[in-house]
Formats: sequence, C-alpha cells, structure tokens
Amino acid sequence: MIAGTLLALAALTYVLYPLLMGAGAQDGNLVAPPFEPNRNQAIDALREIEFDRETGKLSDVDYDSLKASYTAQAVATMRSSTGPVCPRCGPRPETDARFCSSCGNKL
Repeated sequence: MIAGTLLALAALTYVLYPLLMGAGAQDGNLVAPPFEPNRNQAIDALREIEFDRETGKLSDVDYDSLKASYTAQAVATMRSSTGPVCPRCGPRPETDARFCSSCGNKL
C-alpha cells in the first residue's frame, strides 16, 4: 500500500511539475509570436477565413466577398513595398539589403 501511494505521488509530481513551474511558457510553443511591423495582415486574414470556411464557420457567399476584399488589400500592400528590388528575383523583404538574399546580385 505504501509503495502504491509513493508511486502515485511520483506520477502526480511528474505530471504537475511543468504546470506548476511554468515550463510550458518557456518552450516557445505557448508564447505569442513577436510583433512584426512589416507583416501583411491581409494575408493572415486570408488564412483565417480559409480555415473558417473549411471548419464550417463561414458560408461560401461570405467567404467569396471577404476573399476578394482581402486579396485586393494583400496585393496592394505587396505592390506598395518600398524595399529593394532584385532585377532577377523581384522585390526583396529585406529593407536594408545591398545584395539579394536568393541569388546574390547587387541591389
């Protein structure tokens, strides 16, 4: 009986230790991603409405109208980027780059 109690306490300690010590928040899995000022929010919205449609939370009519709106916003944001442009690869995401990160050409 004592051995069973000790075994149960050991198992309970093993299970509850990460919860009580906060190890889950240090993994990086439960922490919110850092803020990215250059991130295209319309693309995130497109992913979100795609997920909502697949899970049945959004009707096809609503999806079509939202997709058209968010697609237009995403394209406008991408076209208005003021970053460097590689003659071979096109616009680059790095704002202060001197060379293309894909092909190495001078920007």
